[in-house]
Amino acid sequence: MPGSFSPRDGWMKNWFDSSRQRAGFIFACCLLGACVLGSARADDRLFHLAVYGGKAAEERMLDILTRYRTGFRDARLVAVAPGMIVSEHRRWRQELEFQALKHFGDQDHWEFNAAWLGRWMDFPWDHRLDTRAALGLGVSWAGEVPPIEPRAKLDEGESARFLGYVAIELEFALPRAQDWSGFARLHHRSNAFGLFDGDRGGSNFIALGLRRRF
Repeated sequence: MPGSFSPRDGWMKNWFDSSRQRAGFIFACCLLGACVLGSARADDRLFHLAVYGGKAAEERMLDILTRYRTGFRDARLVAVAPGMIVSEHRRWRQELEFQALKHFGDQDHWEFNAAWLGRWMDFPWDHRLDTRAALGLGVSWAGEVPPIEPRAKLDEGESARFLGYVAIELEFALPRAQDWSGFARLHHRSNAFGLFDGDRGGSNFIALGLRRRF
């Protein structure tokens, strides 16, 4: 019968019936599309490897970005993040980044992320301090439901292992040392306005890191 599933197709129906899995599938397709299309346009491919560490902020992402201050929780992370440039233009470029993180303190688990980043490369003072601003969107999977993410005090439900990921970053490099750079990053997990199965939990980490390009 058209549109019906056989017993052996039941696992597929259940997989797509989960809005969380559908969100992951959509993000994965977007990341793959950016890689394929971007690579076709890039003159060359430059790889990079970053390491960074950070501490969990108490405030929401918008409050951190608009008020420029926050308290901190006793939760920390250390991350290794390889990536590659898939498309480069005169003033901006597209990148893919993958992350493996270990959490310490109030939560103790592994986290794995994949993200597409758009990086703006052109600032008036680049001849003195090369500055780049990046916004990253992707998916995040935690080894367990992060204990600091449920917002019970705000009556906003629980968190989940699989959520959306956002990175907001400022990167700095000396004009004569382009292979090395330092950066500050806001590392954010959330349900992406309800896209991930209605879970309302989330977290923000303010991090500092070092990147090597090759």
